[in-house]
Amino acid sequence: MLQSFLQSPEGKLWALRYDGGLNRSIYQDSAIPVLLSQRTRVTLAQLNAGFTLLAAIAGFKYRMVDCKLIAIGGAATTGTSVNVIGTRAAAPVQLIVAAVARLTQSVRNRTGTPFATAGAESLTTLADGASFTPLDVNTGITVITVGSAMTVMTSIDVDLSFAIEE
Repeated sequence: MLQSFLQSPEGKLWALRYDGGLNRSIYQDSAIPVLLSQRTRVTLAQLNAGFTLLAAIAGFKYRMVDCKLIAIGGAATTGTSVNVIGTRAAAPVQLIVAAVARLTQSVRNRTGTPFATAGAESLTTLADGASFTPLDVNTGITVITVGSAMTVMTSIDVDLSFAIEE
């Protein structure tokens, strides 16, 4: 599980992770983005309050590549949607919007894939691929409930694939 990032004195990116009982570090040359993935179980209370999935890294920016959401412990109810939010041009952007009706227990919702209803996509993204372009430098990615506070489901799994770029 990826735990944190550090920068070397030269500004290169080091990713620290916990692996099988050993603390190991891996090096990523920031000039060559590498696809990373992080799966996070976000509790209902964290989701309703807003939860940081990826904290800002000084001097770097995130680019989302894919996202999957799974409702755990029941279907999402009451709220309008679950949104994954980034920052572009100093303003928040809704990278992913998952309508509450699509968040049924144990169903894996993914960007760009058909949902059970013909013609509907699982997770709504920005037009013209804008959800998958780089975000602002020094900003993170969060997930939050939009509308009323979500109820019934106990948590949501957010599986985010992303790259870190200069």
